[in-house]
Amino acid sequence: MSSQSRADTDQKAVSAQPKVVQRPERALTLLSVSTGILFAFIGSAVGALFLAQLSGLPIDAGASLFPSHPFLQIYGFIALFVMGVDYSLLPRFKVGRLPSVFLGYTAYALVTAANVFFLLYSLLPPDSFRYVTAGALLMLVGSAVFLSQVVILVTRPSGGFPEANPLIMLSSISLVMISLLLVIESAGYQLPGGEFSPQMIYLALMGFAGSMIYAVEVRSVSFRQCNYRKRAANLCGTLQGLGIGAVFTGVVTRSGPLSLIGAVLLLGAALSELVSVKILELAHPLMYRPAMTKMHFRIMRYNEVCMLLASGWLVSGSLMGVVWLATGTSTFFIRDSFIHAIAIGFLGSTITCFAPMLLPGLLGHKGPVTGLSFGPIAVLNAGILVRVVGDFQTLAAQAPPLWEAVSGPLILLAMGWFLIMMRGIGKPQQVAALSSTSEKFSLAESRGIAEGKLTISTRRTKREVTFPVWFVVEDDSVHFLPVNGSSTGWYRNVSKNPGVKVVIAGRVYVGTAQSTREKAKVKRVMDMFRDKYGDRNCNNFFGDRADVVVSVYIPSPQPPVAPPRVGPSHA
Repeated sequence: MSSQSRADTDQKAVSAQPKVVQRPERALTLLSVSTGILFAFIGSAVGALFLAQLSGLPIDAGASLFPSHPFLQIYGFIALFVMGVDYSLLPRFKVGRLPSVFLGYTAYALVTAANVFFLLYSLLPPDSFRYVTAGALLMLVGSAVFLSQVVILVTRPSGGFPEANPLIMLSSISLVMISLLLVIESAGYQLPGGEFSPQMIYLALMGFAGSMIYAVEVRSVSFRQCNYRKRAANLCGTLQGLGIGAVFTGVVTRSGPLSLIGAVLLLGAALSELVSVKILELAHPLMYRPAMTKMHFRIMRYNEVCMLLASGWLVSGSLMGVVWLATGTSTFFIRDSFIHAIAIGFLGSTITCFAPMLLPGLLGHKGPVTGLSFGPIAVLNAGILVRVVGDFQTLAAQAPPLWEAVSGPLILLAMGWFLIMMRGIGKPQQVAALSSTSEKFSLAESRGIAEGKLTISTRRTKREVTFPVWFVVEDDSVHFLPVNGSSTGWYRNVSKNPGVKVVIAGRVYVGTAQSTREKAKVKRVMDMFRDKYGDRNCNNFFGDRADVVVSVYIPSPQPPVAPPRVGPSHA
């Protein structure tokens, strides 16, 4: 066999490990999220001005600009933010790439242009409703492009957590539904309640945004290191689909009872979701792993606080919505409380929870290691609480209390504080300095490090290849689990050339790899991996393929040496 053929064979063997995928959709995610946040600031500022005017402050701009407020919040902030995150998150869920980055930018451009028209609707009265018609058409086309990409991704057989797939699909279908209803309304067909009827708001907040959040929570509950309940997650998807269908049919057929049934079904879906992610099981034993540091515990507490607050607003807002539809009242302040409980309380608190955990990884940075603050979530919830309490007092007093005007500035302050906090998220992890004095250093100091690097030599060409790996430490040994078990390419190379280099936190160890298929040891090491990385990560990455353990014995501490020559990553 020629040397070139041998090199090709070795390359194929090493390539059995998953490759690092270049993600051009990251720029699309950043652009969409940033634009959505910009629309959120504009919409929130307009809403704050209007509330201040209702509370008695002499502000004339509030009422004139307010018509664009709901458009910018739903079709601008929520739509663009969710779409932007989806463009990076869904390919990760399905272990692949975005079907077309060009179509992603096309959908972004269409939705952004639609919101510019919605803003012009307020800035250019009085004959400006034609801008709503133009925006509605652009929104419908953009949401249809987005749906086409979601369908391609969700129908891929790869990726786990099938319970989340229906929720992901329902989210994008709901966006098309509300865009279609807006087109129908702007064309002159008067729907019950106008362009922002209770049904429209339900489909936007509970259908579009709610379905995607439920899917993310099912897949990301590993932040809390627990397994979700599959039956409850499946029930959530079923109830969510039935509820969305009933609400949409109710508004098209002008059936109030059918819309009410849909609202009750969506309430049931929300409760099923909270049961599925074990929202009330705080700090249960599965949370505590031997490798957890103070940073991990702070992340855990931060997640718990945000998720509990978001869940409280989800339940209370859903109940308010059911009462709203059941009584048939059109009182502005009941509607206002429902919208803000869901849009700011539930969605805002959930974004505050997950954005610091998900966005850094989606954009190619490290996760949170410093900078997490409870300030933004506290101020945000204070603002929405003032809003809802003021709305309910208004129902009795017939006029908003002056102090309710504080709600808008508090929400804006929370948004600004959160963005400042996010600037400090994703900084490179500061690893504690390892002592270069051999008698003071032990391998046990590496237990809290999440990822190391392994350098091996290919079987025939003896070419060095370095890739990231997960590991656990036991006494003077480092254990590895090949992700595809004994069929993994790098494992087959190590079986022929056992000399390896292990890099952990910048310290290089040179040793000889030893492997075993002894079931008892494989199970014991797998249990150690579960303790360190969590059940769900191990199930997702190793599953039942783990049939071999590779161990490297480190007989004595060694001083730092130059890092190995880094080849292509094949981890």
